Amino acid sequence: MMAKTENLLQGRLGNLIFYQVKGVTRIRSVPLMVRNPETPAQQAVRKRLIVSVQFYRRLKDTPLKAVWQVAARDTLVNGYNLFLKRNIHAFNDRTLSTPSALSMTCGNLPRMNDLRMTGRSDRTVTLAWNNSLEADGRTAADRLQVVALFDQRMYSPVWLKGVQACRGDRKAVIDLEQENFHQAHLYCFFRSPDGGAFSASAYVCVPGNGGQKVPEV
Repeated sequence: MMAKTENLLQGRLGNLIFYQVKGVTRIRSVPLMVRNPETPAQQAVRKRLIVSVQFYRRLKDTPLKAVWQVAARDTLVNGYNLFLKRNIHAFNDRTLSTPSALSMTCGNLPRMNDLRMTGRSDRTVTLAWNNSLEADGRTAADRLQVVALFDQRMYSPVWLKGVQACRGDRKAVIDLEQENFHQAHLYCFFRSPDGGAFSASAYVCVPGNGGQKVPEV
């Protein structure tokens, strides 16, 4: 059970918990007796949550934390809780197990469609994407942003610099800023020209030096 009240209360009374969400006091009930709280399933969820939180903490060193704060602005949760809600399924009890399932960003701008790699060199990758009819007009000037996770440091997101493309270009050459890796996981999204809005991220995996080269098209 959950309810709202205008009174500024916080804490626990019996089986009721009072807590604040963006200035509104919420009330939820908890069971008076908990049976077998340490089942294997509960332990697995708890471990996944811990691993997810560890990843989110690394976002504090990047502009990505602000992106999630913006995404949560019109919701009843904060950026931290929104990130966990969207991403806990991408982690297992040890690490980021499914990079392709990770939402690096979240937002209201239209997401790019059909992101793909069309070219590869030692240090650069060429990406292409499609836009919806709406995005071609009103949001064509949105700026492309790229965040990379390299296999050696999967908990160290790198916001790649020097990306000059916009949504309407439908193609971009990205400097990966390094050469020695087995895989790079790229999360591409759009930022409005004023920097106040973002799109959800799209994912593409780039093979490293030992991967197959993709010819330019």
